[in-house]
Amino acid sequence: MSKKGFTLIELLVVIAIIAILAAILFPVFSRAREQARKSACLSNAKQIGLAIQMYSQDWDEKLPSWLTPCHGGSPSALTWWEQIGPYVKNWKVYECPSAGGNTEWNSNCWPRQPEPGFRNNYGYNVSVMYPPGSVASPGCPIRDKPIGSLSAMQAPSETLVISDCLQNFIQPHQTVSEIWGLLTNVILANMWGGSSPEFTCGCPPSVVDMEGAAKKYTRHTDGAVLIFADGHAKWYHWKQIREYSRGGTIRACAASIY
Repeated sequence: MSKKGFTLIELLVVIAIIAILAAILFPVFSRAREQARKSACLSNAKQIGLAIQMYSQDWDEKLPSWLTPCHGGSPSALTWWEQIGPYVKNWKVYECPSAGGNTEWNSNCWPRQPEPGFRNNYGYNVSVMYPPGSVASPGCPIRDKPIGSLSAMQAPSETLVISDCLQNFIQPHQTVSEIWGLLTNVILANMWGGSSPEFTCGCPPSVVDMEGAAKKYTRHTDGAVLIFADGHAKWYHWKQIREYSRGGTIRACAASIY
């Protein structure tokens, strides 16, 4: 008795079915993996937020304050992540698993690494954590108030201090004016490598197609993880990452914080 095999048509049908299933399932698996990475990042952010709260309790309601050497700070001064380091006790907390290979800023403006291979993928808000009297850049006013004091803030639960970020510092005075009041270097946290059809490289980037840029360069499923002055952390869709003075709920500029 002869054995009957598959015909060419049957094989092609099976291959087509497998290809269709793969096309359906692979994006699902990809989203599931990113959800896991986002959860890990949010866990990191909550630990950082808790460490900031413990730091502020020990330092008379003051938050960590640091001026990057790029803007005239002392290379020997403790960075914000070193200041809360004793409360975190794990340098891996500062690594976002979804940051990918966009780590060029890790070696820019940083005086040292607390351990070999250290990587920080979060930026800090210069409107809150720059020392009084310092100037971030030509567009940033002199800090003449008790920056970083929780008691001086109008709404600590709405005041952005640290988040997923393209750079190692958030510059709200540069990013809120161009695109609908959105914090572009927070939203486009994974953007690096020059210009693209969606934006022109710059500080801030000149965004031509915000929808397209957000789809490509947001760090976590069309959004980012933000940490606030009261210590809580939360994921926001990119359209929600809008400065308070421009109709949003996030206080990032000094004028809306104090």
